[in-house]
Amino acid sequence: MCFKLYNKKGDMAVWQKSTDNSCYRQLEPDNYPPICDDATEPDSAWYTPMRRCINVPNLKYKKLSLQRITKWPERLHMAPERVANVRGGSHSAFKQDDKKWKVRVKHYKKLLTALGTDKIRNVMDMNTVYGGFAAVLIEDPVWVMNVVSSYAPNTLPVVFDRGLIGTLHDWCEAFSTYPRTYDLLHVDGLFTTESHRCDMKYVLLEMDRILRPKGYAIIRESSSFVEAITTMAKGMKWECSKEATEHNTETEKVLICQKQLWYSEQSS
Repeated sequence: MCFKLYNKKGDMAVWQKSTDNSCYRQLEPDNYPPICDDATEPDSAWYTPMRRCINVPNLKYKKLSLQRITKWPERLHMAPERVANVRGGSHSAFKQDDKKWKVRVKHYKKLLTALGTDKIRNVMDMNTVYGGFAAVLIEDPVWVMNVVSSYAPNTLPVVFDRGLIGTLHDWCEAFSTYPRTYDLLHVDGLFTTESHRCDMKYVLLEMDRILRPKGYAIIRESSSFVEAITTMAKGMKWECSKEATEHNTETEKVLICQKQLWYSEQSS
């Protein structure tokens, strides 16, 4: 696979992926996997079977190697090369998104004072675009799992190029994790954009499953969905308060919810 031996000590070795594309052309087809053809989408990762071929790095992304990419933490707020590949993406769109989340998170911290403290550690941004929510929280004692909708433009390469972690997911399906994994779930317009594909009450039930008792949810939605979400959340014994957005618009509201620790009468 054109990996080079970087270092070796005893029975342990470190290998480094090569940046020299000419190496791939020298691989013998009889002894090594073939090179993937041009019809193969290298960034395809959702319900994509494993392929018995090697993806050769694209030469037009010369700054993607670990040696040339902007160093941490500067890369967190710099528009990556691959943002131009996203439908509707550009350097200016990235900068605007980065600026927007700085304002939003400042507002969220006023609504939820536990955010930014040691009370919240495991966080999920359920439908991120560029990872802006996580980027603003980088100085706080949290780690953020960024989830990009499998039905939205694939912005996951941008999330990774910023130095963040993430995955693709379809929220009409269960998320592969243990119950009570997360201390905070963040949702930004997920119900508005995905409600035509599946019943959103099942998404809320999945949120309840993966949220820790006494954990929080920040749900930012159009006003038409907020009341319905509040009613369903009450059925799950969540306590929610409806708040204004940072711009105090009537078309959009923020729900700050907390999951309660409760037992059935039979178990108690």
